[in-house]
Amino acid sequence: MEKTEKTIRLTLLGGVNEVGGNTILLEDYSYNVKIFIDFGLRIKKYYNEYERGQSPSSVDEILRTNLLPDENQIPIDNLYTNEFREVKQSKETVQRNNTQHVDKDYPSNLDGILISHPHKDHYFGLSFVNRTIPIYTGVVTKRIIRAFCKSAKDSISNNFNGLNWQTFRTGDIINIKGMKIIPFHVDHSVPGAYGFIVYTSAGPVVYTGDFRRHGPLSNMTEEFLNEIKTHSTILTKGETDKQQKDLISEGIKVLICDGTKIHKGIVES
Repeated sequence: MEKTEKTIRLTLLGGVNEVGGNTILLEDYSYNVKIFIDFGLRIKKYYNEYERGQSPSSVDEILRTNLLPDENQIPIDNLYTNEFREVKQSKETVQRNNTQHVDKDYPSNLDGILISHPHKDHYFGLSFVNRTIPIYTGVVTKRIIRAFCKSAKDSISNNFNGLNWQTFRTGDIINIKGMKIIPFHVDHSVPGAYGFIVYTSAGPVVYTGDFRRHGPLSNMTEEFLNEIKTHSTILTKGETDKQQKDLISEGIKVLICDGTKIHKGIVES
């Protein structure tokens, strides 16, 4: 693919033709940004590999079972924590710069991971992630993940300590190297669920996350869906930059939507 000024690449590494394991890599060559949208484990496959109460012995074991993206197959350096590697990463593996060791992990060229909500098939891979990578998620999602961590058995697949949390609330705007991201609350079977509108150099990319329209807070989902339809976003309140105004006028470029049981005409999540 030719990399032009406004080229983006979306790589769906999980959650396609399967329930769970949502892991989407978004690269924007104009902003020089690389982010993951959700970082879930393939839960069904995980429990096929490991009986209840069992846990993998290393990051490398998880990668061999194809439960998380193979860092050798994607353009991300030092994606996983050095703490649970069979062979520790050397300083020579750091391609971006030669900085000193930070909290056992070398810097990564991944600019962040967005987590939409606290269900394992969307966040459970964070246990294995490099601790220098920013994790963007809602305040409630962080609290639920930490509560789960404290109430479950200690293991390398239940290790969310030391993560670089960057929390947000409804109405906040995330800025990653000039690329704006707006989180929108949605109703789901767990509190604190969000969808995202990512303002890439090629135009807005929408990720709905998991949502429902029949729950007690269905009005939140409808607000997000109406925002997608009209695209009159709150970004205009704080932004006067011509480029951002142009992106708003372009309309949605890509929609990545939850499709669970969509063939039944209802989302039962």
